[in-house]
Amino acid sequence: MCFSATASFATGVVLLPLGVRGVALALRREPARWLPLAVTPLLFAGQQVLEGIVWLALDHAAPEPLLRPAALAYLAFAFAFWPVWMPWCSLRLAAGQASVGVQRLMCLCWGMGALLAAQLWLPLLRNPGLIQPIVRHGSIDYQVEVPASVLLGHQPLTLLYALIVCLPLLLTPSWRLRWLSLALALAFAIAQLAYLHAFSSVWCYFSAVLSILVLWVLAEDRLPAEIGRCHP
Repeated sequence: MCFSATASFATGVVLLPLGVRGVALALRREPARWLPLAVTPLLFAGQQVLEGIVWLALDHAAPEPLLRPAALAYLAFAFAFWPVWMPWCSLRLAAGQASVGVQRLMCLCWGMGALLAAQLWLPLLRNPGLIQPIVRHGSIDYQVEVPASVLLGHQPLTLLYALIVCLPLLLTPSWRLRWLSLALALAFAIAQLAYLHAFSSVWCYFSAVLSILVLWVLAEDRLPAEIGRCHP
């Protein structure tokens, strides 16, 4: 979690069985549509474990050489993976279900996410020294300054990031996914207002917790098939 190594590892452990259950549900439905979303809690579990390692290194409970590789891998999720993955999940879910216009807008978000990911993470990959994680007010501040954040400013950049992640889910046919999108937007607002110094850490943690709702979303899709089997 954003507040301790124990919380980060505990969140990862809790998400693992929930993610496995979600994958099982998706495989019974339409895997091509639902599997990307179903594996999302498992991916968040991996990210939280990485931040747990960052915590241990900062607390000197793990070797110092682990600090920057773990932070770089964590930020690969935060900066590069999620702004591409969430629009892709939405595109898979919208296939054959949403209008052409909606799918084109999702494609635009996916393309913008890929560009943003490249601008945010590739500079860190080329120069990991740009990452200087510290503990600030009980959370991890990765202290990253990449050219995109300097050029656009932190606030516009994070707003663009939130739009790319949340808007495609809001456009999906599933009303439960729309609620998930709104929950992610609320988590963004809380992280911005209360944890601006550690935004990347805190919003990713909130999003990891909210990924539990993926099981709730998958249950919505399962109901019509179950009803059909009970009432031929």
